[in-house]
Amino acid sequence: MKKLGKIYWSFYSKVAIALLLFTLCRLGFYAFNYRYFSQLEPSIWWGGLRFDWMTVSILYLPFALAFLCFPRSKLISRILFLMSTILAVLANVLDFEYFKFTFKRTTADLFNTSGLETDVAKLLPTFLSDYYYLILIGILLILGTYQLYLKTERKTVPAIRLVPYLWFALPTVLIWGIGFRGGLQYKPLSVIQAGEYAKSVNIPLVVNTPFTLIKSYGKPGIEAKAYYTNQDQLNAIYSPRLMLGADSGGTNEGTNVIVLIMESFSAEYVGAISGEKSYTPFLDSLINEGLSFHYAFANGKKSIEALPAILSGIPTLSNTSYISSEYASNRIQSIASVLKDKDYSSYFYHGGANGTMGFDAFSKMAGIDEYIGLDQYPHDGDYDGNWGIFDEPFLQFVAKDLQGRPRPFFAGIFTLSSHHPYYIPAEYEGKFEKGELPILESVAYADLALKNFFKKISKEDWFGNTLFVITADHTAQSMDPKYASRSGIYRVPLLFYHQNKIKAGKSEAIAQQTDIFPTVVDYLNHEGEIVSFGNSLFKEQSNSFAVNYINETFQFIQGDYSLQFDGEKSIALYNFREDPQMRTNLLAENLATAERMERKLKAVIQQYQEALINNQLSPK
Repeated sequence: MKKLGKIYWSFYSKVAIALLLFTLCRLGFYAFNYRYFSQLEPSIWWGGLRFDWMTVSILYLPFALAFLCFPRSKLISRILFLMSTILAVLANVLDFEYFKFTFKRTTADLFNTSGLETDVAKLLPTFLSDYYYLILIGILLILGTYQLYLKTERKTVPAIRLVPYLWFALPTVLIWGIGFRGGLQYKPLSVIQAGEYAKSVNIPLVVNTPFTLIKSYGKPGIEAKAYYTNQDQLNAIYSPRLMLGADSGGTNEGTNVIVLIMESFSAEYVGAISGEKSYTPFLDSLINEGLSFHYAFANGKKSIEALPAILSGIPTLSNTSYISSEYASNRIQSIASVLKDKDYSSYFYHGGANGTMGFDAFSKMAGIDEYIGLDQYPHDGDYDGNWGIFDEPFLQFVAKDLQGRPRPFFAGIFTLSSHHPYYIPAEYEGKFEKGELPILESVAYADLALKNFFKKISKEDWFGNTLFVITADHTAQSMDPKYASRSGIYRVPLLFYHQNKIKAGKSEAIAQQTDIFPTVVDYLNHEGEIVSFGNSLFKEQSNSFAVNYINETFQFIQGDYSLQFDGEKSIALYNFREDPQMRTNLLAENLATAERMERKLKAVIQQYQEALINNQLSPK
């Protein structure tokens, strides 16, 4: 029995060290991102241990098999344990900082992003330089774990006869098998079950990054739901098929359209929206002259998710962006494809490398005539050393290029300077206030570039006949806790500006990126059916809504409320206007509102999934 006890100690002390490592990584993750979590539940920590147990059972399986088969061979077990530890630390430490950009634990879709290989090769030196401390933390965690491991090996595991050894091996295999599933429940543990231990905003604290990578690998982007079996009932609750008519009474046919997508322009940085210190004085001035939406929401947290939403009304309601999904070859509509029937020419400008995030391929699928990227930029010396061309020279190039384009035209323009590593041209160093966050200086620079762009094109004869739509692809880091809440992390500016044509105003209605497509074509008096998971903001806004998806949870925003839904049931309801930090869950006391919102959200989800699976993203 003494020998049996020693082999139990030798094995399970090593497993305990692996679990301790994951706990330390969770504490480190929280320390780097504490401002994005609120009202921590005690269950986070013991719930997290369950997810760690499953991850250790999967990740350290080679070590366990080696120990079971060769209990007296220390070298093999040691090497395999160290390899698993390195993988665990690399994945977890990555999210100490990367979480600030995505607000979720990293999933396998990161490696499906178009153009990732090229971007990583170019940016890796910068990332290593900026986040060198993560490398040091990772090395310390790995070395510390290894030293603890060695302390469990001071004595050789004793030889033991077969029958007593089975008293160790069989229970261990059983325990490991249960851990491999995450418990004795009917289905293996999944990310969504983290909602049993924490509210949705705190789910990233419960899970760990190796777990989300493992669980999302090879997982299809869409798992079809059938909330409604009656198609007529489904369509009556919600349908993405919008019938537009020339009923606005306007005379906007032939109006040029420019959609400006400002990289990482969170609403928080825009004083005209936040009411706080502004880093975008020019955008503020435009907002005061156009129709803006105070509560406008992005449909995703990545640039690759923004383009389909803004141009084609397609949100990302799964772990995989539309551009990276198996449905990317579906037939779709867009602002450009609808306007093509009205003899519009169309262009998409992005100063980044051609192929980045599949923007050029998506532009073609969306019916845009020409993609203009880094390869088409004619001047040397304006490259920022990382992503592409600095915003100011690139926007000046766009302004000049549009001079010779046939009219009417549609132009999509995507800026890039306000993206990590937030470089600005040398001549502007020290000219902008840096602020609390590194991004703010580059936001101020991008705003100046926008100002100079408008200054140049305002002299063109077509300027007064152009509708401008200005928004952001997604948000970035936050300073104010209300912009770190589940609704706050999606708030972006949204402005419609047409000189002397659109009445200035600041709407309190809900708006989202997918509203841009139907709003633009409706403004241009398009008649006919379109498919969009948004609505025209120039029509009745009382039923407008916003939808997004992160950490296996859907968010549905309508009226004063934000509903959190895990795919099966509602888990939280917040009055985000009165409670912007979303601290008070009103689900129990406001069940009727939650049920009404859940009914519509289910219809949105089902229509979205069916449209992708059945290739119904455009009218028949």
